[in-house]
Formats: sequence, C-alpha cells, structure tokens
Amino acid sequence: MTRKIRRLLSFLSPLLLGLRVSSMAHAQTEAGNPLTADHLIPIGSGRQMNMVCTGHGSPTVVFEYGLGGHMLNWAKVQPAISAITRACFYDRAGYGSSEPSSRPMTAENVTNDLYWLIEKAGIGKPFVLAAHSLGGLYATFYTDRFPSQVAGLVLIDPSFARQDLDETAEEQSRAQRVYGNSQAALARCAALAHAHLLSAVNPNGCFSFPAGLPPNERDYLIRQFLNPFRWDAMLSESRNLHQAGALSEDEQEEQRAATSWGNKPVIVLTAGLAPKQPDQSEEEHQKNMAHWKAGHDKLAARSTHGESIAVGNASHTIQLDQPQAVIEAIEKVVSEVQADRANRR
Repeated sequence: MTRKIRRLLSFLSPLLLGLRVSSMAHAQTEAGNPLTADHLIPIGSGRQMNMVCTGHGSPTVVFEYGLGGHMLNWAKVQPAISAITRACFYDRAGYGSSEPSSRPMTAENVTNDLYWLIEKAGIGKPFVLAAHSLGGLYATFYTDRFPSQVAGLVLIDPSFARQDLDETAEEQSRAQRVYGNSQAALARCAALAHAHLLSAVNPNGCFSFPAGLPPNERDYLIRQFLNPFRWDAMLSESRNLHQAGALSEDEQEEQRAATSWGNKPVIVLTAGLAPKQPDQSEEEHQKNMAHWKAGHDKLAARSTHGESIAVGNASHTIQLDQPQAVIEAIEKVVSEVQADRANRR
C-alpha cells in the first residue's frame, strides 16, 4: 500500500473519530484555548482566511497542519513556542473559519493562499515554517517558491515527492482499493454535511468524540466536522496527493520547484512507530519504513544545516504523541535563526 495513503489513514481515520484531540493542553481551558478563536483576514478576491497568532518575538513560527487537520493538532506545542517567540496558526481554504476556494487544493494553490495571508497579516519575514504530514509537502514547496521568506523549517513526518514510485504492482493495487474506500467515505460525509444531515447528536458515522473534552474544544470540533467545505477541502487535497504509479499533482509541482535550501536550519522528524498493517509482510513493512526515513534524510540534506531525526514512541502525529520533540526542534531552529541574525549585525 502506498506510504502516503498509510500515513494519511493513520492520521485521518482517528481524526474523523475525534480520537486525536483527547488529552490536550487542559491547563489553558479555564481561560479558553486560544487556538479555538477566530481572526479572519481578507486575502483578496473577496476571500478571508483564519489566522491566530500568540506570543511575541522574532522569527515568527508559522504552523501548517496535515490533511484533515485543525488548530487543536498544535495544542500541546503552542504554549511552549508562544513563550519564546510569535507563533501563528492558520486554517487552509475551507478548513476551520477560512472561506473555501473555487480552485482545487493543489500545492500551488495552497501556497498561493499562504503567501497572500502572510502578506495581509503583516507577518515579519523571514519566518520559520513548522509543518506536519501533507503540510510538510506544502511547506517544502513554499520554501522552494519563496526562499527569501523562509528562515528555517521543521518538518514533522512530512510527505515528499516520489515517496511511492518504487512500489510493486500488488502494493499499488491494494493502495488503490484503500484510497477508493477513503474517498467514498469522505464524499459521503461531505454530501451529508452539505445536506445539513450531520449534527453532534447524529454524526452519521462521520465523527465521534472522546469523553472529557473541555466544552470550548468540543464546540470547536463540532464546528469543524459540521462544516461541509472542510470535507470538500479534504477530498480535493487527497485527490491531488495521490496518483497510482505516477507522481501526483502535488508531487509534480514540488519536484519542478525543488531546489537547494542553502544553509537554512532544517530539522526533519520521522515517526518511530509505524505499525505493520494486516496486509503487509514483515519485509514490505521494513522496506516501507526504510524508504520513508531515507526520503526524510534527503529532505534534510537539501540544507547544509539539515538534520533528520527519528522520534521513538511516536506515531505519525508526533506533535501529539511526543510534543517535546517538536518543541525542541522548533526551539533549536528559532535559536539558530536568531544567532545568524546577530552574527550579521
């Protein structure tokens, strides 16, 4: 099965069930979690996008979640990063409170939106990008397109171009079946959301919540899951991420733009836990894990100051399983950017 689909499902399936939002940073809940707030910024063409910034300092860290993500994916990281510098979190088109786009959710269109959001929000440049999963591919592409705007990168178990092209025909066939099922499930939930047939009391099999969520976080997630444009965005992103036996639209865009990152500080984190799937042989599982890590090593090698680190006891959502690893990586990149600026004075 293609590696991107395995990781998409490892994140997307529990996310649809609401399981990746338990045990959040509840110390913030009495005053309310700042990540559940809205701050809409006009980006042109009559559209608005949501960006929430906390903390003070430079460089700013801009966060990019993965396919099917939301602001609370960063709840265990936000307090620590906001304590040392400015941290900005945003919703892509259709997600959260950001208005949908009439264009497909390709890497080019996503990064165009981010470019204008950065401009209109007045984010100081260059900034640091911290990105997870598919968001990692977007961050990579953004850095290739606008290198002077990005001071450093933290990529958290990121997707990357050409990650599936060495798979056998049997693996690709299995992947297509899984992909087709996931697309059908997303399309079904999108149709139900557009017909106003989803609700917190009647999720129609599209989502559920763990017990014990603070009310503000539960209300926030309900708004996400009832938003039909979020389901549309997820469908579009997954279609542009996957192409059996060939480079997907996103991968083609990134490969055309790929360039050296010079001496920018770059840290790539790889999940140490990737459970073997029932349809996998042990040999296939080990091959996939090695290929995934090698791809991350190559991303890090695009900078003379790149590091590729495996994070033990962490699944694909490292920022939730081992948030300290993500915090330390961001702190290190921010510190290196600050030191470089000081040396240039």
